[in-house]
Amino acid sequence: MSRTGDTLDRRDRLRRRAGGGSGRTGARPRGNGASRVAWMALAFSLTLGGLGARLYQLQVVQHSEYAVQSASNFQRDDVVRALRGEIRTRDGLLLATNRLAVDLVYTGRKEPGDPAQAIPAWDKIVYLAGIKPDALMNGQPREPDPHKETETVLARNVAEKNLAALYEYTVLVPSLELRERVERIYPQGKMAAHLLGYVQEASDSQVKEGGYTLGDMVGRSGLEYSLQKTLEGRNGLRRREVTANGRPQTERIIDPGQEGKDVTLTIDSTLQRAAETALRAELAEINAGRAKNNQPPETLTRGAIIAIDPRTNEVLAMASSPAYDPNWFSRVPSPDPVAKNWAVDPNRPNAELDAVTANRVVQAYNPGSVFKIATTLMYVERWGNFTLPCNPVYYFGRASFNNWAHHSLGIVDGRKAIAFSCNPWYYHSAALATPGVYSRQLKSRLTELGYHRETGLEIVGEKTGLLTDIGDYRDPEDSTSRKSPWYPGFGLNMSIGQGDVLVTPAQVVKVMSTIINEGQERPLTVIQAVAGKAQPRKPAQSVVRGGNVEVFRFVKEGMDWTTSIFGGTASTKIGPTLFPVATAGKTGTAENGMSRRKQSYAYTHGWYEGYGPVGTGQTPTFAVVTFFQNGGEGYGPGLNAAKRMFAARWCVNLGERLSALPLSAQQPCLGELDHMRAVYKARAERAKAALNAPPAPAAP
Repeated sequence: MSRTGDTLDRRDRLRRRAGGGSGRTGARPRGNGASRVAWMALAFSLTLGGLGARLYQLQVVQHSEYAVQSASNFQRDDVVRALRGEIRTRDGLLLATNRLAVDLVYTGRKEPGDPAQAIPAWDKIVYLAGIKPDALMNGQPREPDPHKETETVLARNVAEKNLAALYEYTVLVPSLELRERVERIYPQGKMAAHLLGYVQEASDSQVKEGGYTLGDMVGRSGLEYSLQKTLEGRNGLRRREVTANGRPQTERIIDPGQEGKDVTLTIDSTLQRAAETALRAELAEINAGRAKNNQPPETLTRGAIIAIDPRTNEVLAMASSPAYDPNWFSRVPSPDPVAKNWAVDPNRPNAELDAVTANRVVQAYNPGSVFKIATTLMYVERWGNFTLPCNPVYYFGRASFNNWAHHSLGIVDGRKAIAFSCNPWYYHSAALATPGVYSRQLKSRLTELGYHRETGLEIVGEKTGLLTDIGDYRDPEDSTSRKSPWYPGFGLNMSIGQGDVLVTPAQVVKVMSTIINEGQERPLTVIQAVAGKAQPRKPAQSVVRGGNVEVFRFVKEGMDWTTSIFGGTASTKIGPTLFPVATAGKTGTAENGMSRRKQSYAYTHGWYEGYGPVGTGQTPTFAVVTFFQNGGEGYGPGLNAAKRMFAARWCVNLGERLSALPLSAQQPCLGELDHMRAVYKARAERAKAALNAPPAPAAP
């Protein structure tokens, strides 16, 4: 074999050892490799095609969606304000609602004088936002004082027509923010203001510690405060995307939040208006009493009225005077800053006495004779009834205690003591029991009946009043104790609601309701429904002792006599021949610090408590307590206001002197509240039709 043949043979052997086969088959691997290269080229081409298609989609098809990211990639998250729950009366009148307001807020710059930090188009921003000079310094936004504030509010309630343009100028300025807030509106103004209360923006401490956001509304008083968690809702989140020049591109709601729950009150709008009108109307009666006693007139009424349905203890009306408008405090800027400042200025004359924003329905005062229905029940239940002559003066040891009447009222028992408001009967009851023992029984039993504790109203800040007994004082001979000394005369004063006794009008109406219901004590309520769901009726509990229900009927008979028998303290204004609906009640006149200092009856507190209808087969559906601070005798403004409330509830027409005569012309509406509303609606329609009717032709 030649050398060439040997060489080829060695190559074949090496290929076979390497797995490549003989020279004949060695061409196949070269063909397979070319195929793989072709497939790889195809895959690469497809990949490039896919990337190109995706690039076309992003750059052309979805260009508008991603334009903002390509320009500046700027996003901004804003709070979506949760709407606060609305508040309405039981008959649907809107008392509290919301509107969206936008403020321009400035958070400050590190170097305000640095041209690089200048605010673009500042003159246009000032014009569009309506920025006032007091928010500026040298024509520029006033820098926040770091010791007092974190920001400066440049403009409140920016006009809606300017918002779109203003947003374009401010969106890329880090130190400026158009901040949305929900502003609370009270469409009825002063109506039920003390019950509703008001809201204001969350303070810095509430934002830092209470979980609130700047601009959130927080209740400051009344139901707005006590129902904060029910009404407030939960804020959401909106994400905005804008171009480099500030033009909005997209907007998404990341979290819609949750609205607050609506609340329906037990208040009836007709009766609420009647209560507020009655308080204002009695200023003339108060000033007539001042003139009679040679005292200067008042410029406003200080008082309260609360009315309930005693079957459920739902509050139908709650009014306090002087009144205020919650819009003064909730809206920024205030619609009436002068009135707002007058309401809260502690340095103005009579500011403490007026206590404009205080709800007098739940403030504590000396009760005077409206307290007697409870002390009568307490004494007769424990020691029994008795009679005595109701003389002008009662003597206890060497001390004399006067009756309100300067002549004898004859022989009275516990019922006539109520009807005639006979002080000596109560003085004698305390003397018979001994004053110390009497005071202990009074404090214990009257607390059970509802005094000296909260009434159940859904209002924070309700006063509980004051009841004391001998154990709350020291022996006059003991000089080591810090307590005030006890004197037996204290017990006699307590029996008629004087001395160290303080109660609220809400407590008075609740205790009266317990007596009306013969010992079934039920909390008061102003809430009928939440988020459209009726609230369960608050349960009643029995405060009857030893099964003695008769004592409650005994007291009710005395209250009936107050209006129905000769000599009853309310009979000459609301007796059966003067008013078409039979009622029962009790007048009250209370001495207090001012009446003693001025030594004038014109400054006593005037009270009245009453209910109806009463009589055979009647179930009382309406109970009312009226109170006039330093308003004079209860027979005056107190009883007058109660008569106005009775007339409103039962559709009774009263003349200028509060006369319901002739009774034959009256058509009382004694049904439920729906019946009352239907009667008033029909009367209004008839009056409107008569007004629009063409004049009758002249007689020939």
